Amino acid sequence: MDIERINENTLKLFITYSDIEDRGYTREEIWYNRAKGEELFWDIIGEINTDDYFDLDGPIWIHINASESGLEVVVTRASVGNDSETSSMTGNFEDDLHISDQLNEMEESIFNAIGKAAKEEEQSLENARFRFKDIDELVPLAKRAAPLGIESVLYKWEDYYYLYVELKDLESEEARNIIALCTEYLAASKITAHRLEEYGETIIAEDCFETIITYFD
Repeated sequence: MDIERINENTLKLFITYSDIEDRGYTREEIWYNRAKGEELFWDIIGEINTDDYFDLDGPIWIHINASESGLEVVVTRASVGNDSETSSMTGNFEDDLHISDQLNEMEESIFNAIGKAAKEEEQSLENARFRFKDIDELVPLAKRAAPLGIESVLYKWEDYYYLYVELKDLESEEARNIIALCTEYLAASKITAHRLEEYGETIIAEDCFETIITYFD
C-alpha cells in the first residue's frame, strides 16, 4: 500500500487489488462479502493509526475512489482547537456526530466503492479493446491467441489499428487471462466498441487472430 502525506491532517493511500490479495482477501470476498470488506477497511485504518502518520482517535473524514487497478483512499483528521471544537477545515462535521457513526459511514463508503469497482470489473470483462500502430505488432499475439478460439475483430481508425476481443461467454478467470495475454503485446484502449463500429474501418470482421496467422506466418 502506498501512503502519501498531503499535509499534517491528510493522508492519501492507494492499495492495488494485488496488494489486497496479498493481505489474504480475494476479489470476490471484498466485493460480495460485507464482513470481509469491513475487515479490509479496519486493516487499512490500523496501519495508518500510528505515530508515523497520525492518531485517528477523533473525528475523521474519508473519501474512497475505486478504479480498475485498486482503491484510492483519502483520510483527513479533524484538527481540534484549544476549545475542543473542530477547526473550520472540518466545519462539515455535525457537532453531535459520534465517532462510531462516522466509522459506520466510512465502512459503508468503502463497501460501496468496492461494489462499484466490482460492477466496473464485470463490465470490463465482457470485451476488451487494444490499440497499436503497426500490424506487425499483432503477429506474435495472434500466434499465441489463435489456438484459444477467441472471437476477435480488427479495426482501423485514423492512425491506429484497434483489436476488439469478445469475452462475455468466458469465465471471469479465463477472460482475465486473455486480457493479460493481450496486454503483453498491445496497449489497452478505453475506446468503446460502439465508436469503433460507427467510425472505424473494419479490416478483419471475424477470427482476426487466425486470419493474421494465415497472411503473416
